[in-house]
Amino acid sequence: MRLQVLGCAGGIGGRESSTTSLLVDDDILLDAGTGVASLDLDRLVRIDHVFLTHSHLDHVAGLAFLVDAVLGKREGAITVHASARVIEALKRHLFNWVLWPDFATIPDADDPILRWSEILPGEPVRLGGRRVSPHTVSHTVGSLAYMVDNGRGGFLFTGDMCSTPGLWRAMREESLLRKVIVDCSFPDADRDIADRSLHFCPATLLEDIRGLAPEVEVLIYHLKPGHEASIMRELREQGGQRVFTALAGGDAFAF
Repeated sequence: MRLQVLGCAGGIGGRESSTTSLLVDDDILLDAGTGVASLDLDRLVRIDHVFLTHSHLDHVAGLAFLVDAVLGKREGAITVHASARVIEALKRHLFNWVLWPDFATIPDADDPILRWSEILPGEPVRLGGRRVSPHTVSHTVGSLAYMVDNGRGGFLFTGDMCSTPGLWRAMREESLLRKVIVDCSFPDADRDIADRSLHFCPATLLEDIRGLAPEVEVLIYHLKPGHEASIMRELREQGGQRVFTALAGGDAFAF
């Protein structure tokens, strides 16, 4: 199983320019931010499944363009997996014929290019030897994290989040967990903004992951532009022996 980082930025104008999208092998996307635009048409056509963590624009903008790009160029629909609340939000506010066409009815409702699939925490989706397991996290309503494994190893992608002790308790039981990709958006000086927007800063992230096994690699994503260096410095200064690495577009990992 291969993981490729298409985008991982917390906004535009920083060292990373593309927002969140991770490609698993050739056919699974985790979130569909502007990083999707780094793929050419041949690779876009191969994507069969998209798992969304939540409905914020920096995580879904690329979905609108993805389904438009592959229309008429592939057999069958792209299946978009998300919580019921996220699906509802995207139907109402994006794929509504006002901001974008409803691609769940194009070319027609019986044979669309986009199909919605509600996913429930605790009910994994198995796809060709890979397992995608959703977990509830604290962010906007309906937000999910995903543990992805192939039976030999795997990773957790938290999506955007703030303190969620239950997620880390669940991860302590995951013997296949090798890496965690986790949000840390703001430096500690902006903790008030982080708390109000339901994101981590270094102090709150370190408190939340205290029980995470030390051998699990922690990769930081969604750093806000202009704050990348200070966030990583604070994590390293306060994190003891734990190693923190800033995720970057183009990074690739094998499991």
